[in-house]
Formats: sequence, C-alpha cells, structure tokens
Amino acid sequence: MPPHFQLQAVVFDMDGLLLDSERVSQETLLKAARLVKAPLTPETALKMVGRNASSGYLYLAELFGDEKQVAPFLEKTHELYEAEFEAGRIPLKTGVLKLLDALDELKIPRAIATSTRRHIAIRKLTKVNVVTRFDHIIGGDDVVNGKPAPDIYLKACSFLNADPPHCLACEDSAFGIQAAFTAGLRAILVPDLLTPTEAMKQHAWKVVPDLHEVAALVRKMRG
Repeated sequence: MPPHFQLQAVVFDMDGLLLDSERVSQETLLKAARLVKAPLTPETALKMVGRNASSGYLYLAELFGDEKQVAPFLEKTHELYEAEFEAGRIPLKTGVLKLLDALDELKIPRAIATSTRRHIAIRKLTKVNVVTRFDHIIGGDDVVNGKPAPDIYLKACSFLNADPPHCLACEDSAFGIQAAFTAGLRAILVPDLLTPTEAMKQHAWKVVPDLHEVAALVRKMRG
C-alpha cells in the first residue's frame, strides 16, 4: 500500500462475491450440457467463472469444436438459471450487508464492476434488495475489453471520481483479480469456488475468508 494511502472508494465484483450465484451457475451449466449433449465437464465449466458474455461464447465455441452447439446450450442454460433466479435461490453472500453498512457509516463511495450485462446485474441486485446501495453499476457490456483487461475497473474508478491506487477491489475470480491488479487497485481476494492459484495470490493485496473481514479492514483503514 502506498505510504500516503487514503481509501477513496471500493469496487465490487458481483457473482460469487456479493451473490452466492456461481454454484447455481455451475449446476445449470452442467445440467444444460447433459440435456443438449454438449461436451462440458465440471473442470471445463469452472473455466467459465469470471468471463463476460463474448469471452464465454468464444471459450465454448473452441471447447465444443462446433459453434452451432453454443447457442442451444446457452439458451438451455439461461432457461434453467432463470428458474433458479425466480425461485429466489440466489442469496447474498455472508457479510455483504455488514460491509455495506460500514461503507454507509464511513461515507465511502462504491460501485459494481461485473462481467454480467448491466441490465441483468441490476435485476439480480434488485431481487436481493441491494441495488440502491451502490453509486454505480458497470456491466460487462459497458466496456470493449472484459476482465482480465483493466477497463471495467478503470471505468468504475472514473465514475466514482477516485484514483485507482486509492481504491479497493473485491474479487473472487482469477480474471477479476488480474483486472483489478492491472488497473492499479488494491485487490482483495475472497475465494468462492476457485482455489486461489499462486498467480491469484500474487495479484491480490490480501486474501480473506469472507466479506466480514473486508468490513473490519475498511473500518481499520478509516479508524
């Protein structure tokens, strides 16, 4: 951390970080693959974590070896995921509300920087009643280059009128951690489905078990 670090803002990933959605996503990907007979395994499904729509499409086209398989697979995945979403089976992760309360108390601006399309992100955050608690929501469709490129984090900091070296980023994926690190933010890794690799740890300023730890850290930084 720079010697004169002053916390100006916090930028969050969404899926797997704020929302306990990656497990549901993995389940629906694998179920859809069985139904449409697509060659997806638990190992290759995990490589979808952190990708935006265009990156995910290209990855699947290469994996399947036949681009014609991708559209029906994604349609079935979307159908299954929507059913889970409407049933309310995508809750907030532990510590989210405590962290948002701390940011409110300390008057620290915050934004979402997610690979998910913005209108879908807004819908998800509305469902769990936290959409109004963020100053800005930037989706994967708001930037040309998705994570691991730094674009979305740079855009979030610009919207927040904050300097990247004086911002925290909270992430759970390899692509996300790399994006935040490259953008110059202090990246906090909160592991979800993926076991942190050495590269993820090197890009992370800190690795913590949950968002309760981030709330405590923020209070200490502003204390």
